[in-house]
Amino acid sequence: MPSSNQPFTSSSESTPMISSEDHHTDDTDSQSLLAGDENDEPSSSPPPSSVSSPSFLAFFLRSSGPPQVFFLTILYALAAGCTVGVVPPTMTTQYARINHGLDLLSDCTVGGNESSQECRDGNDDALTATAVASFASNMILFCTGSLVGSISDEVGRRRMLLTGMGLGLLVPLALVLIQLYPTMNPAWFYAASISSSFISYFTISLAALSDVIPPRWRASCFGLYMCGFAIGIALAPILAIPFSHIQVSLLSLGLVVFAYLYGLLFLPETLPTETSEQTRRCRREAAEREVTAMLLKYDGIILPIDEMDDPSREAQKTKHFYLRQRIQVSRLLFRPYRELLILNRSNIFRLLALLAFFSGISASGDQTLLLYYVVQRFQFNDTDVAYLFMLLGLLGILVFTFLLNGMTRCFGEKVVVVVAFIFGAITNSIYALASDKKGIFVGAAIGTVGMMAFPTISAIKANNVDEREQGQIQGALLAVSSLASALGPGLLRLGYQKTKDTEYPGAFFLIATTFYLVATVCAMTLPKEKANSK
Repeated sequence: MPSSNQPFTSSSESTPMISSEDHHTDDTDSQSLLAGDENDEPSSSPPPSSVSSPSFLAFFLRSSGPPQVFFLTILYALAAGCTVGVVPPTMTTQYARINHGLDLLSDCTVGGNESSQECRDGNDDALTATAVASFASNMILFCTGSLVGSISDEVGRRRMLLTGMGLGLLVPLALVLIQLYPTMNPAWFYAASISSSFISYFTISLAALSDVIPPRWRASCFGLYMCGFAIGIALAPILAIPFSHIQVSLLSLGLVVFAYLYGLLFLPETLPTETSEQTRRCRREAAEREVTAMLLKYDGIILPIDEMDDPSREAQKTKHFYLRQRIQVSRLLFRPYRELLILNRSNIFRLLALLAFFSGISASGDQTLLLYYVVQRFQFNDTDVAYLFMLLGLLGILVFTFLLNGMTRCFGEKVVVVVAFIFGAITNSIYALASDKKGIFVGAAIGTVGMMAFPTISAIKANNVDEREQGQIQGALLAVSSLASALGPGLLRLGYQKTKDTEYPGAFFLIATTFYLVATVCAMTLPKEKANSK
């Protein structure tokens, strides 16, 4: 239940002539150039060594890139898991001090002044700030997710991962500074969280795994990737229990710094140089064809070769130059949105986009608001939060290690996604009706089955694109999920305002249940031949 606030044919160098029939050329054409018709099978093929490897685990351990990404994921999960119980009371305390007059020597932790009016008002401010920050972060991801993934297809995964990891250093640093300076505005923490959204670690790391892992093992690999996150979440509470909030925050900062240094020294490039060069060349030529097609709409703009040096045509050449520059600038400005066109390439991509949207609304609402809700409603303390995340981590390891692999092998990816969404709906229904801490723990335990959806959907989309588009498709689906995540917390927050004073204040979770059920219906319509890897 981690928050997203919240880790990859050669053609001629000369530009071909464009006929009048090509005037409609756009980026959809360049996408089909790379991936072919939607009915064609992806052109990527397993590396030769994968054919004879005895097992997925043996191949995974021998590969270059996936083990390093797995280790980095554990480190980031440890860093995030350490502070999940620290952020809500810290932000609540800070808002209570700044906005509502809480004494600087008091705090809003359980056992402190958590029931005071200042702390209740501070908690409301923190919830609102969290929802606003989540909206901003996810809108950034919506605008940049596909673009960043597409850029990584051209420049490689390592460079983008290290840049994203560098931005991620700001979040634990801001958390530490806020606790050291009691009058520091908590908006700095949320600003740091928003800035870390410009480059998604998860998008690029999934693309990096897809570069190396053959299609038949991608669901298992992405499950193992999530298992690394579950290991970190399971171990983090053990590290957090004996320390104070400031000590835990310093530990989180130290883990993130170590992760960055490890990546800088040991993380290899997973995207072959020839693949990135071919991608750049194909996209450059497709862009040139589009620019030329647009220029042909203007009479006399395209000059014959033998007239280029004619002094009498100087004005026309100048017009040609500036028009070309204007078209290229326009393409650059609208590139983030054009990259999303990959989602309209085929029916399965459109369905995956719907799945990402409807399930993203529910998942983001759970991730963002659940902790604040249980702290305020059921007085969860640090130990309760630690046990909750330990439960999630340990059961997550079992789900990703055994259940996901077994169900994928026996029933296929489509059934796995449907089952995961059904359990997501059940989980939120339990949250809605829970009257004590036990209900929250039961709901969280059942919800671990729903975690199978993320790695399975990631595998389906990776299996249906060319190797030169792994980053683009992962980023495009992340962009749709981010749009949903921008709406989810605010939507559930509005629901909470209506239910918080009723007999069932958690009834707002039924909104998430509804969206999970809609996602389940969409998942049932996935074409089996495209969704299943075998």
